[in-house]
Amino acid sequence: MIVAEQISHAYQAGDREVPILHGISLHVQPGEMVAVMGPSGSGKSTLLYCLAGLVRPTGGEATLNGTRLSTQSDAQLAKMRRSELGFVFQSYNLMPTLSGFENVALPFRLGKQQPPVDRINQTLATVGLAERAHALPSQMSGGEQQRVALARVLAMRPPIVFADEPTGALDTRTGVVVLNELVTLAHTEGHCVLTVTHDPSVAARCDRVLFLFNGRLAREERNPSADQVASIMTELTAELERSRDEAGR
Repeated sequence: MIVAEQISHAYQAGDREVPILHGISLHVQPGEMVAVMGPSGSGKSTLLYCLAGLVRPTGGEATLNGTRLSTQSDAQLAKMRRSELGFVFQSYNLMPTLSGFENVALPFRLGKQQPPVDRINQTLATVGLAERAHALPSQMSGGEQQRVALARVLAMRPPIVFADEPTGALDTRTGVVVLNELVTLAHTEGHCVLTVTHDPSVAARCDRVLFLFNGRLAREERNPSADQVASIMTELTAELERSRDEAGR
């Protein structure tokens, strides 16, 4: 459902081009939940944005559900994001003038659908916001806002979900509940989830974990334990520090 073919990306910093991603190829199958991990600055979020059609890669091709993103106009990509994709990013992208319930209902209204009231209420209850459904984002904590963003995706049940640190601002109990919901959605026929995370316990719930290092795919593990994930991350971080020390000499 998600295919990356030699994805490269670079940012322009004045007159200098700064490469971030270097020819990354990967795939996510229906019924899979896949995590992307790596030391800070390895290009995880940039990769997610390229695959989700939010950033056009400098080179290579991203394909979602058989649609090659390079063939799509900005309007077509926006329509795809509304109907086929779900996003859980660290910036929650909530409408400040809408209540929690109304924010969850918004994608349905944009798609000219009648919001399923019972499903929305049940989803808000699942993430612990039954009593906060009519509060505005400004009246919510960061964790509550993140739960609204998660509820918006879980209620829509899009075929493809991209999640950037989906449990980062949540307490342990709520994080487990939300993670369970994402795993269930990913393992539903015709769906998948690709998540970026720093949390080994989140990665351990995934079917595969892809490790990035300096903008390249360095390693892949299937069904690793949290301890295995933590060990690999320690190795990669130490290697990154060594390479930076050598570059500074």
